[in-house]
Amino acid sequence: MIPKPTITDKGIIAPTTEEVLQGMWSVLVAAFGTDINQALDKPQGQLATSITATLRDRDDQMIQLMNQVDPQYATGIWQDGIGNLYFLKRQSVTRSTAQVIFYGSVGSIIPQGFQIQDQAGNIWTLQAQATIQVNGEVVATVECQVLGAISASPNTITIVVESMSGVDRVTNPSAAIAGKQEESRDDFEIRRADSVSANAKNTDSAVRGSVANLPSVIDVWVKSNHDIAPTTMGVTNYPVPQHSILVSVVGGIDYDIAWQILVKAGSGCGFAGNTTISVTDNDTLAVEAPTYSVKFLRPTTTTVKFKVTFDDITQLSSFDEQKIRNAILSALGSGRTRARIAQNLRAVQYVSAVTAVTDLELISIEVSLDGVTWVDRLQFGVDQFPVSSLADITVA
Repeated sequence: MIPKPTITDKGIIAPTTEEVLQGMWSVLVAAFGTDINQALDKPQGQLATSITATLRDRDDQMIQLMNQVDPQYATGIWQDGIGNLYFLKRQSVTRSTAQVIFYGSVGSIIPQGFQIQDQAGNIWTLQAQATIQVNGEVVATVECQVLGAISASPNTITIVVESMSGVDRVTNPSAAIAGKQEESRDDFEIRRADSVSANAKNTDSAVRGSVANLPSVIDVWVKSNHDIAPTTMGVTNYPVPQHSILVSVVGGIDYDIAWQILVKAGSGCGFAGNTTISVTDNDTLAVEAPTYSVKFLRPTTTTVKFKVTFDDITQLSSFDEQKIRNAILSALGSGRTRARIAQNLRAVQYVSAVTAVTDLELISIEVSLDGVTWVDRLQFGVDQFPVSSLADITVA
């Protein structure tokens, strides 16, 4: 008798290949007699192994299908179905963004949509109007017009497409935040888990879950200061007033973010950050809808440099080096190893990404902020978001 898969309280248990093969031989013996030659290199042996392989493939597919009801393992349309239970949709492809510095005459207003270009020919547009400050410069965010993971190394977004009075030059001091392709399985599951509290109010997890679900939001970090005195948060000691909430966000539209913070954190708390948005609460049904000034934090992009060391670099081709750099950038952009605000970035997290694309003996992976001091890990502040580019990854 060929053993069958059994469904238990602990899941589905399938027989091993050897057990299925033995069961297959018992069927053949019953059909053709006990003197049948059971050598696997004989025709009947090939028949037994072929049917066994087919049955094991059926069992594997059944196990795969049943695993699709578990959010930890669900993929594709099954994961989309689980997301629907949480009113979540898989996020589509996003654009790369970069923080740039415009230099020019004090008071010059740079309009939203102003275009600049990187050295690869990609066009980047200003996301919001910016005004050059008294020091002759202003930090602003630009968005690449090409969808997907477009990288830009530091000091490569430097071309003003159309000259403008009052703007002398522009540059990006750190690497761009690469856009993403359609949301990956891991990223969708992380966002689903974070969204569990999204329907609640007046909790940090509710704010985080709601803001994380907004289109184009890459990362969110939230913490409240419930004390009666001001405090600081993170390794950079970012100041937060008493009875205030700090929401640090990368990506997304300013007004949408501010609205979710107001709705989920409430109008009775204070807000901390470097970005202030006026939000009108039209849900109060008042004669004159109240307006609130909501603050949140836009963290600065901080360049991370990687140094990957192999036992014998002479065996590594330039093509292999490129694959290693791309693997690290991919790991930094998606999944459990993706860049996060206030992250404790450990170099060992990226070992599997490197070893997946090369068989050479890996000695070490180290990280650095300045390319001089190399360490095993880097701790970022609540006002910092790690970024990297191909030029920031050294293979030695």
